[in-house]
Amino acid sequence: MDSHQDSYRLSLNFLPLLDPIPEFTVYRQAKDSPQALRPDDQVRSYKLPENIEHSHNGNPWSSYWISYQQRDNFTSFTVSAEMNLWLTRSAIFWALSNKVRETLPSDKFNIPKKSFIEQIEFVQKTHNEGEEILIIQPYFLKITRQFGVLADFRFRLRGGVSFSRRVQQLSLSLNSDYRRNLDYCADRWSRIHEFLNERKDILKDVRLPSANDTLNFAESFIDLSADTLENKTYIFGDGKQSKEQFTGLRSYGPLKPLESGINLLFIFREQDRHAARLLAKGLKSNQPIFPGFDNLFRCTLQIDKEPFVLPDLSQESIQEALIYTQQKNDTHSTLVPILILPEDDDSYFIQKSLFSNALIASQVCTLKTLKDSYSLKWSLSNIALQIFCKAGGYPWKVMPSSDDSLIIGISQSHKYREDNDYPQIEKYFAFSIMTDNSGLFQNLQILGEGDNEDNYINDLKNNLKEMLIRKVGDFSRIVVHTSFKLKYHEITAIKDVITEIAQDESSSCHFVVMKVNHQHRFFGVNKRVNSLVPYEATYVKLARQEYLVWFEGIGLGKTTVSKAFPGPTHLEVLYNSNDDIDHKILLQDLVNLSGANWRGFNAKSSPVSVYYCHLVADFIRKFHEHGLPIPEVRNIQLWFL
Repeated sequence: MDSHQDSYRLSLNFLPLLDPIPEFTVYRQAKDSPQALRPDDQVRSYKLPENIEHSHNGNPWSSYWISYQQRDNFTSFTVSAEMNLWLTRSAIFWALSNKVRETLPSDKFNIPKKSFIEQIEFVQKTHNEGEEILIIQPYFLKITRQFGVLADFRFRLRGGVSFSRRVQQLSLSLNSDYRRNLDYCADRWSRIHEFLNERKDILKDVRLPSANDTLNFAESFIDLSADTLENKTYIFGDGKQSKEQFTGLRSYGPLKPLESGINLLFIFREQDRHAARLLAKGLKSNQPIFPGFDNLFRCTLQIDKEPFVLPDLSQESIQEALIYTQQKNDTHSTLVPILILPEDDDSYFIQKSLFSNALIASQVCTLKTLKDSYSLKWSLSNIALQIFCKAGGYPWKVMPSSDDSLIIGISQSHKYREDNDYPQIEKYFAFSIMTDNSGLFQNLQILGEGDNEDNYINDLKNNLKEMLIRKVGDFSRIVVHTSFKLKYHEITAIKDVITEIAQDESSSCHFVVMKVNHQHRFFGVNKRVNSLVPYEATYVKLARQEYLVWFEGIGLGKTTVSKAFPGPTHLEVLYNSNDDIDHKILLQDLVNLSGANWRGFNAKSSPVSVYYCHLVADFIRKFHEHGLPIPEVRNIQLWFL
């Protein structure tokens, strides 16, 4: 790290407790079995020592139902703060919830009952479109051994209200002039401070169950030491390098050009013919923002002169368009069908299911984009990029931290049904995305499928084991990135398989399992710059195996921002077969993979190992909802972009 970075620190949206946590009392009842159903919503399950007098002398621990109020057949038990960190965190949530109920009218807060994460939502401002919310979530910061709360802002859309520019403004993604909000980071930080100041009485004199002393939270956020990784470097044609995707592609051409040209087959309704012509003209024309498909990708793009005109958007009509596409077999060029469809219509998922089942990667452009000249102008380069990738071209890759690491992203998309107001899984489905650590897509594979959890887990373990055994001899390191969508039993199954293979003494391959989580309440700012945006590739250590990483951010030495940067990603090392592996290497791979997204030049900065999984998961979920077939997708080039 450079010398001017030695004192680099970030302010994290964490308010620690000012006071030592006193002992508190809970009421407990031994669980009959690990699988026992929870008696009601008022109890939780935690492990505690069987005997308090010997809790630190090897006394066995057991699982108990825990209540904070006296109940029949429950006995009292005294708990110290660090006896069970999860229990103490939950007790803080219980205490805060009581304080809120005593202090505020019911329309000023919400405490979700079915949420896995315990948090309190304060309604701060109300609009016709929805509500501005302050969220408080108890948390234990392991790196400093402090309990406290995470505080965050969000805008909650009112039911039945359509997404609009006004909603984007209230969500802080657009500024007061309805332009991109370059001050997003500072505005979000300011909003959190403003709302916390209005609710500061809630965070004073908070009493844990039956505790003698009360608790108070700090009014200032904690500062943590930060560091930076290497910024992303992109590789293009002839091995040429650039720090920018679009600039590098325009200057050096694609990493892997197409051997033949592309024949673009348009599919549209008659009333949308003009929109199709606008798109065709835009893809071929040379403009300052988009230099034309042929110039950018060093590839000839032909517009098929015989488009297919849809009579309507029914599944039958789309099936006819598919048959027409299959009959157009020109061995001298790659055929890519491009469909012009309205926004928010079921036809999008119908065509994606039908075409991908036929091993054809289709491209869609919506009428909303085509009819807005400004949107079309800025979308052409991304549409062209997706077409090029679906035809089999490789636009770029990222400079890897090492040359022989395999990355496997794993996620799931289960089918749910409502049972007594509770969602129940009726179909289990897991899949993997495989890349190397330069971000080059290798394949998509179904890992597990079943109608009940036991069969699904067995299928998942068997397929994962078979996959790893095939690859273990080709790489010195295999890293599995698990999505935050995976459940406890799924992650346990993955770790069990990898642990078994890692213990094979004949293999020199090292294995790592990391959880990549975008759904969290962490946020942080860099007070060195007016924009408050952290530097690109910043990371902060939260615990021995946990980190926050900002895949995007302001460049060192820069004082202005040109876009709204997203917040951090939470990363946790769940398994590591070699303790000598520097975690910075693992984090660097994730930073690099966040630049390998071929969905667009300004696409979401998220590691493709997980982001591609989420794209597929969304499709699978929609296919389930519409009763559409799940495609045999492993041999299709990036159909999900």
